[in-house]
Amino acid sequence: MEEQPRRALVELTPEAAERLRDPRVLLGVVFVIAGAVAVAIGYWGVSGTLDPGKQLPYIISGGIGGVFLLGTGAAVLFSSELADARAQNRETQRLVRELGDEVRSLRETLDAAGTAAPARTRNGRARTAAKATGDQ
Repeated sequence: MEEQPRRALVELTPEAAERLRDPRVLLGVVFVIAGAVAVAIGYWGVSGTLDPGKQLPYIISGGIGGVFLLGTGAAVLFSSELADARAQNRETQRLVRELGDEVRSLRETLDAAGTAAPARTRNGRARTAAKATGDQ
């Protein structure tokens, strides 16, 4: 019997794999995990005693430190998302410029060939020759 190739437990899309190559994503995940561990340790320490004097060090180090690490991780992940959005925006702008250049080139080619492009209405549809010249 031929053995089937084993599938991964988690399969990443090429886009997700590319995003994981960004060091900010990995750093953000590390901060978030460290923050969650710190909050859990702080909670574990506080839950073991009713004496506020013994709870205070756990609250300060685990609770406040953990929340700070969670916030830092979220901010780093957010900055990575913004960088990705900016890159996509630049790519979109580049494509729009290329399309504009192509349209200009096609218009120049049509004008040089002596065939004028049809007149357009406001919604972008071509008008008929009678309406374009004003005859009805």
